[in-house]
Amino acid sequence: MPVKEPVQKINGKICFTTTAMCEALNVSRETLSVWESKGCPKTARGWWPLWDILRWRGLIPLAGNQEGQAEEPLAVKRLRYDASLKEAKVEEITFKNEATQKMYVSKEEATAEIRRFYPVLKKSVLTFCRRIVAEVEPYVDRAVVKRVEKIITELTLDALGQISVPGVFTAPKRKQKKGGN
Repeated sequence: MPVKEPVQKINGKICFTTTAMCEALNVSRETLSVWESKGCPKTARGWWPLWDILRWRGLIPLAGNQEGQAEEPLAVKRLRYDASLKEAKVEEITFKNEATQKMYVSKEEATAEIRRFYPVLKKSVLTFCRRIVAEVEPYVDRAVVKRVEKIITELTLDALGQISVPGVFTAPKRKQKKGGN
């Protein structure tokens, strides 16, 4: 069996055998296999393009991108992304600390705000229903107008009832008139 040359030119690229590439980069075969699974360029089975691998590892800069600027080496990109990851983690920790130190809106404040807002929303939505009925009224019979108003009002009240989660909002009970109904 003839001995394989450790270096060949394949598709215009200088390629090393797996053994020669491992020796040149001082890595193991397993490392090359892991690199390949992560996207490291490989010309053919057992052949690795030297310059493409050096560019892929970020050891030499790329010739340039579409804008004509040299692209960052992978090591620099990694540092930049690591820094942004650490910043995000700091923000998360800061948020957790603020939450434990009660630097957030309390449940009571939120509930009070919702209780204040809900009646205004209800009145506005029901007014909107009446406005729709007023627009439809000239074109249909009075009985149809009443039926449309009833349907829209029921649907609106159902939707508003679904918004008011039990325990968060309880609608104030209407006062009954003295002297009967």
